[in-house]
This record gives sequence, structure tokens and C-alpha cells, in this order.
Amino acid sequence: MLTEIGKFLRKARIDHGWLLKDMAEGVGISAAHLSTIETGKRQITQDLVSRLGAFLGLRVGTQEYATLEKAALLSRGQVEIGTKGMSAKHQETALAFSRQFNEMNSNDLDRILQVLNSAQKKGR
Repeated sequence: MLTEIGKFLRKARIDHGWLLKDMAEGVGISAAHLSTIETGKRQITQDLVSRLGAFLGLRVGTQEYATLEKAALLSRGQVEIGTKGMSAKHQETALAFSRQFNEMNSNDLDRILQVLNSAQKKGR
């Protein structure tokens, strides 16, 4: 079964008429390695995300690149939040979120997403 990054990459290959080996060679890995990433048997690294973005002609900061990064993050199955150098309030919030995440219901998550999306639109 394909991961989110696998779906993203397969669509890109179809759109460009490439084979798996063409894309793999383009980013400097074997076709077998790329296949294991697409199926979730191996984690995708940030370095490979960058190389794939460059190979696909995606510029950092664009919606297309953000879609690639999101697919990679979803495929990893975990998210890391770096809090070094952040305020005590940032650290406390990240820790509280981490501790309570599995206990949150759909309504809780909707409210949090609303706050985060609102902050993003305001550029905070």
C-alpha cells in the first residue's frame, strides 16, 4: 500500500511520463530504495524531500513544495516540534499538546485547527 509520499510521487511520475527508475536516478538513489519509501518500509529523510523537490522543479515556499513536505510528514507517522530557544509559553504549549493529543476528540481538534489556521492567516 502506498503512503502519502508514495501517492504524491506516483502522481508526479504519471504527470511527467517517468518510470520509478527515472525519478530514482534523478535524485541519486536506487529504484528499490525509492520503492521502499513509497510503500512505507523506509522513512523519507528531509534531504531526500529537498532533492525530490529540486528534481520536480518545486521551489521552497510554494504551495506545491508545501504539498510535498506535508506528504512526507504524513508518511513519517510522527511530527517533531523543536522548542530549543523558544519561550517558556511555547515550550509549555508544545508539551501540553503532546501529552493530550491522543485524548482529544474531533471537536477539540477542530477548535485547535481553527486557532492555528487563524494565526497562520494573520501571519503570526
